[in-house]
Amino acid sequence: MKSSRRGRVVLSLVLTVAAIAAACGKKGPPLPPMARVPAAPGNPQIARSGDDVYVWFTVPAANVAGGAPADADAVELYAVTATTPPAGPDLTTSAVKIATYPVHPVIPPPPPLPEGAPPLPALPAPKGFTQGATAVVRERLTPETRQPTVLPTPPLTPAATDITEADEEEEPLPGPLVAPPSFSTLRRYYFLRAVGPRNRISATTALLSVPIDDASEPPAAVKVTYTESAMTLEWTASPDAHPAPPAPDPALLPSKPLVAPVAATGYHVFEMTPGDTPAEDPYAIPLPASLTSDPIGTLSFAIPGAVTFGRERCFVVRATDVVGDTLTLGLPSAPACVTPVDTFPPAAPARLEAIAGVNVINLIWEPNTEPDLAGYVVLRGTPGGALQALTPQPIRETTYRDQTATPGVRYVYAVVAVDTATPQNISPQSNRVEESSRTP
Repeated sequence: MKSSRRGRVVLSLVLTVAAIAAACGKKGPPLPPMARVPAAPGNPQIARSGDDVYVWFTVPAANVAGGAPADADAVELYAVTATTPPAGPDLTTSAVKIATYPVHPVIPPPPPLPEGAPPLPALPAPKGFTQGATAVVRERLTPETRQPTVLPTPPLTPAATDITEADEEEEPLPGPLVAPPSFSTLRRYYFLRAVGPRNRISATTALLSVPIDDASEPPAAVKVTYTESAMTLEWTASPDAHPAPPAPDPALLPSKPLVAPVAATGYHVFEMTPGDTPAEDPYAIPLPASLTSDPIGTLSFAIPGAVTFGRERCFVVRATDVVGDTLTLGLPSAPACVTPVDTFPPAAPARLEAIAGVNVINLIWEPNTEPDLAGYVVLRGTPGGALQALTPQPIRETTYRDQTATPGVRYVYAVVAVDTATPQNISPQSNRVEESSRTP
């Protein structure tokens, strides 16, 4: 009896294991293929310079699921002008597509050539932005782009629509409690997205925005002055510049204003490339790079670097204002160009001394330190008379032996330094010395 029950248990276990094994080998329904959706453009940033708006970002180099290179054929830039940011699940319904920029993967380097093989012809560079690179795009603000778009109003939530009797009985506040803002609230909003094959679209980037107010007027009377070792730029303030707030009166108690004061206008200095401007590559737009790392509050700026004589340099100045929470650059001033000319003579040689010898007068002086020093010219004359050059060409040494002096005759000597400029600049004369050579 027990053996029969044990046999039925064993048989049941065998059948269960067989059923599980059969189920493991059975194919289930096929899984849908994973969509290769490109990642969104990375680290988007924005700046406004005059009427130009610059947007830069990292071109996506991988897909959302992590595969690389990214299945991205293009990056699209959208914009809308409004008093409030666009909202909703699809921002493109409120914005306008500004441009579509093609995207291509990183081009691998060519394989190494066998020794002695001729070089391969250069392949044409693909049009567009390279994946993983930083791309810069630009839009010019026009009267059309400044026209506001009325965005749809989001529906109110039930809690916001409930009105109580107490709310109806409240008296409205009599007028504004704070002064109106000094700038309008109209802004230009931007966002980007990547587009792949079969219209696979990435998520949109975060919204970027700049104020749409007219750019600040340019500074005037920009001029460049220079010395032998430094250049300085000076200008007058923009007509619409905001002055610095007055210093608090120490006789009054500290107080907190109802409205934050408007920040004082600052300035950025830019160097321009003189001459003809080459045709711009739309896929290699440079960001404006100022010589001033931060806006300066003064009306002059010491241009860094040494003075290079004979090379033209041009500069423009732009006013900077904080509009809302955005630092914007105003319109550029008229270019101020200068070609420095070396009209700066060396210093006079110092401590000239004369030592008489037999049929010779020896001269010695201290060396000059100018980097463009060409040499020295020794001058000689008689007491009360004019000095004439004794050396036909400048000499580099700081000593000279006058072996043409007539013994017993008293001579007057001086030395001048000359530089390498064309024409040469001549220093003032050194101190004068008198001496006569001894007879044998």
